[in-house]
Amino acid sequence: MHALTARVAAGDRRAAEQLARISMPTVRAVACRLVANPADAADVGQGALVEVLRAAGNYRGEGPLLGWVARIAARSACHWLRSAQVRRAAATAGVGSEPIDDGADATRGEDALPRPLLTYLDALPEQQRTAFVLRHALEYTLPEIAELTGAPVPTVKSRILKALHELRRAMRRDAALGRVAPTEPDHRKDAS
Repeated sequence: MHALTARVAAGDRRAAEQLARISMPTVRAVACRLVANPADAADVGQGALVEVLRAAGNYRGEGPLLGWVARIAARSACHWLRSAQVRRAAATAGVGSEPIDDGADATRGEDALPRPLLTYLDALPEQQRTAFVLRHALEYTLPEIAELTGAPVPTVKSRILKALHELRRAMRRDAALGRVAPTEPDHRKDAS
Protein backbone atom coordinates (compact mmCIF):
# COMPACT_ATOMS: atom_id res chain seq x y z
CA MET A 1 0.00 0.00 0.00
CA HIS A 2 1.15 3.51 -0.79
CA ALA A 3 2.26 5.45 2.33
CA LEU A 4 -0.16 8.32 1.68
CA THR A 5 -3.19 6.09 1.15
CA ALA A 6 -2.26 4.06 4.23
CA ARG A 7 -2.28 7.26 6.30
CA VAL A 8 -5.65 8.25 4.82
CA ALA A 9 -7.04 4.81 5.65
CA ALA A 10 -5.76 5.23 9.21
CA GLY A 11 -7.77 8.45 9.58
CA ASP A 12 -5.01 11.04 9.08
CA ARG A 13 -6.89 14.21 8.09
CA ARG A 14 -3.83 15.97 6.63
CA ALA A 15 -3.08 12.93 4.48
CA ALA A 16 -6.69 12.97 3.27
CA GLU A 17 -6.37 16.65 2.34
CA GLN A 18 -3.10 15.93 0.52
CA LEU A 19 -4.63 12.98 -1.37
CA ALA A 20 -7.61 15.17 -2.31
CA ARG A 21 -5.29 17.91 -3.65
CA ILE A 22 -3.27 15.39 -5.65
CA SER A 23 -6.36 13.61 -6.98
CA MET A 24 -8.61 16.54 -7.82
CA PRO A 25 -7.12 17.46 -11.25
CA THR A 26 -7.40 13.84 -12.41
CA VAL A 27 -10.91 13.44 -10.99
CA ARG A 28 -12.07 16.68 -12.65
CA ALA A 29 -10.52 15.75 -15.99
CA VAL A 30 -12.18 12.33 -16.06
CA ALA A 31 -15.55 13.69 -14.94
CA CYS A 32 -15.48 16.49 -17.52
CA ARG A 33 -14.58 14.09 -20.33
CA LEU A 34 -17.38 11.66 -19.50
CA VAL A 35 -20.18 13.99 -18.35
CA ALA A 36 -21.04 16.72 -20.85
CA ASN A 37 -22.77 19.16 -18.50
CA PRO A 38 -20.16 21.08 -16.44
CA ALA A 39 -22.39 21.31 -13.34
CA ASP A 40 -23.09 17.57 -13.46
CA ALA A 41 -19.40 16.89 -14.04
CA ALA A 42 -18.58 18.91 -10.91
CA ASP A 43 -21.07 16.83 -8.90
CA VAL A 44 -19.64 13.61 -10.31
CA GLY A 45 -16.12 14.81 -9.51
CA GLN A 46 -17.02 15.55 -5.89
CA GLY A 47 -18.63 12.14 -5.50
CA ALA A 48 -15.62 10.46 -7.09
CA LEU A 49 -13.25 12.29 -4.76
CA VAL A 50 -15.25 11.02 -1.77
CA GLU A 51 -14.95 7.49 -3.20
CA VAL A 52 -11.17 7.91 -3.60
CA LEU A 53 -10.86 8.90 0.04
CA ARG A 54 -13.13 6.07 1.21
CA ALA A 55 -11.24 3.50 -0.85
CA ALA A 56 -7.75 4.69 0.11
CA GLY A 57 -7.13 1.55 2.15
CA ASN A 58 -7.79 -0.60 -0.93
CA TYR A 59 -4.95 0.90 -2.99
CA ARG A 60 -2.20 -1.73 -3.19
CA GLY A 61 0.41 0.35 -5.00
CA GLU A 62 0.54 -2.01 -7.98
CA GLY A 63 0.18 0.84 -10.45
CA PRO A 64 0.37 4.63 -10.50
CA LEU A 65 -1.74 6.30 -7.83
CA LEU A 66 -3.36 8.66 -10.33
CA GLY A 67 -4.25 5.72 -12.58
CA TRP A 68 -6.11 4.19 -9.64
CA VAL A 69 -7.79 7.55 -8.98
CA ALA A 70 -8.80 7.83 -12.66
CA ARG A 71 -10.42 4.38 -12.54
CA ILE A 72 -12.47 5.33 -9.50
CA ALA A 73 -13.50 8.59 -11.18
CA ALA A 74 -14.46 6.76 -14.38
CA ARG A 75 -16.47 4.20 -12.41
CA SER A 76 -18.28 7.01 -10.57
CA ALA A 77 -19.01 8.85 -13.83
CA CYS A 78 -20.31 5.69 -15.51
CA HIS A 79 -22.52 4.97 -12.52
CA TRP A 80 -23.87 8.52 -12.64
CA LEU A 81 -24.49 8.26 -16.40
CA ARG A 82 -26.43 5.00 -15.95
CA SER A 83 -28.46 6.57 -13.14
CA ALA A 84 -29.18 9.64 -15.27
CA GLN A 85 -30.36 7.40 -18.08
CA VAL A 86 -32.74 5.64 -15.68
CA ARG A 87 -33.97 9.01 -14.35
CA ARG A 88 -34.66 10.26 -17.89
CA ALA A 89 -36.49 7.05 -18.75
CA ALA A 90 -38.56 7.27 -15.56
CA ALA A 91 -39.42 10.90 -16.28
CA THR A 92 -40.83 9.96 -19.67
CA ALA A 93 -42.50 6.68 -18.65
CA GLY A 94 -46.24 6.72 -19.20
CA VAL A 95 -46.18 10.21 -20.64
CA GLY A 96 -46.07 8.99 -24.23
CA SER A 97 -43.43 11.53 -25.18
CA GLU A 98 -39.96 11.17 -26.53
CA PRO A 99 -37.02 10.93 -24.08
CA ILE A 100 -35.88 14.23 -22.65
CA ASP A 101 -33.21 15.92 -24.77
CA ASP A 102 -30.17 16.52 -22.59
CA GLY A 103 -28.60 18.89 -25.11
CA ALA A 104 -25.91 16.43 -26.22
CA ASP A 105 -26.86 16.97 -29.88
CA ALA A 106 -27.49 20.70 -29.59
CA THR A 107 -24.25 21.69 -31.33
CA ARG A 108 -24.88 19.55 -34.42
CA GLY A 109 -26.17 21.05 -37.61
CA GLU A 110 -25.29 23.35 -40.43
CA ASP A 111 -24.55 26.28 -38.15
CA ALA A 112 -22.01 24.34 -36.06
CA LEU A 113 -18.72 26.17 -35.81
CA PRO A 114 -15.34 24.48 -35.84
CA ARG A 115 -14.54 23.48 -32.33
CA PRO A 116 -11.85 22.02 -30.15
CA LEU A 117 -11.96 18.23 -29.92
CA LEU A 118 -13.78 18.35 -26.57
CA THR A 119 -16.67 20.19 -28.18
CA TYR A 120 -16.88 17.56 -30.92
CA LEU A 121 -16.94 14.92 -28.19
CA ASP A 122 -19.72 16.78 -26.38
CA ALA A 123 -21.85 16.53 -29.52
CA LEU A 124 -21.72 12.72 -29.45
CA PRO A 125 -24.52 10.71 -27.88
CA GLU A 126 -23.70 10.02 -24.23
CA GLN A 127 -23.00 6.28 -24.56
CA GLN A 128 -20.72 6.76 -27.58
CA ARG A 129 -18.82 9.59 -25.89
CA THR A 130 -18.33 7.55 -22.72
CA ALA A 131 -17.05 4.47 -24.55
CA PHE A 132 -14.78 6.55 -26.81
CA VAL A 133 -13.23 8.54 -23.96
CA LEU A 134 -12.70 5.47 -21.79
CA ARG A 135 -10.95 3.71 -24.68
CA HIS A 136 -8.94 6.46 -26.33
CA ALA A 137 -8.35 9.04 -23.59
CA LEU A 138 -8.16 6.82 -20.51
CA GLU A 139 -6.84 3.72 -22.35
CA TYR A 140 -9.24 1.18 -20.86
CA THR A 141 -9.55 -2.21 -22.53
CA LEU A 142 -12.82 -3.27 -24.15
CA PRO A 143 -13.61 -5.73 -21.32
CA GLU A 144 -12.91 -3.01 -18.73
CA ILE A 145 -15.23 -0.60 -20.54
CA ALA A 146 -17.88 -3.29 -20.75
CA GLU A 147 -17.64 -3.86 -17.01
CA LEU A 148 -17.78 -0.13 -16.22
CA THR A 149 -20.72 0.61 -18.51
CA GLY A 150 -22.66 -2.61 -18.06
CA ALA A 151 -22.74 -3.20 -21.83
CA PRO A 152 -21.49 -6.30 -23.67
CA VAL A 153 -18.07 -6.03 -25.37
CA PRO A 154 -19.55 -6.06 -28.92
CA THR A 155 -21.82 -3.15 -27.97
CA VAL A 156 -18.86 -1.23 -26.53
CA LYS A 157 -16.89 -1.86 -29.72
CA SER A 158 -19.83 -0.65 -31.82
CA ARG A 159 -20.22 2.52 -29.75
CA ILE A 160 -16.53 3.34 -30.12
CA LEU A 161 -16.62 2.81 -33.89
CA LYS A 162 -19.79 4.90 -34.27
CA ALA A 163 -18.20 7.67 -32.20
CA LEU A 164 -15.06 7.60 -34.34
CA HIS A 165 -17.16 7.71 -37.52
CA GLU A 166 -19.23 10.64 -36.22
CA LEU A 167 -16.14 12.57 -35.08
CA ARG A 168 -14.48 12.12 -38.48
CA ARG A 169 -17.69 13.11 -40.29
CA ALA A 170 -18.14 16.28 -38.21
CA MET A 171 -14.50 17.31 -38.58
CA ARG A 172 -14.49 16.66 -42.35
CA ARG A 173 -17.71 18.65 -42.70
CA ASP A 174 -16.16 21.60 -40.87
CA ALA A 175 -12.95 21.33 -42.90
CA ALA A 176 -14.92 21.18 -46.18
CA LEU A 177 -16.81 24.30 -45.17
CA GLY A 178 -13.51 26.06 -44.45
CA ARG A 179 -14.26 26.58 -40.82
CA VAL A 180 -11.39 27.52 -38.54
CA ALA A 181 -11.29 26.68 -34.85
CA PRO A 182 -11.78 29.64 -32.52
CA THR A 183 -9.02 30.55 -30.12
CA GLU A 184 -11.24 30.62 -27.03
CA PRO A 185 -9.98 29.06 -23.79
CA ASP A 186 -11.41 25.66 -22.87
CA HIS A 187 -14.55 26.30 -20.76
CA ARG A 188 -14.17 22.96 -18.96
CA LYS A 189 -11.03 23.99 -17.07
CA ASP A 190 -13.04 26.55 -15.11
CA ALA A 191 -15.92 24.15 -14.39
CA SER A 192 -16.35 23.24 -10.73
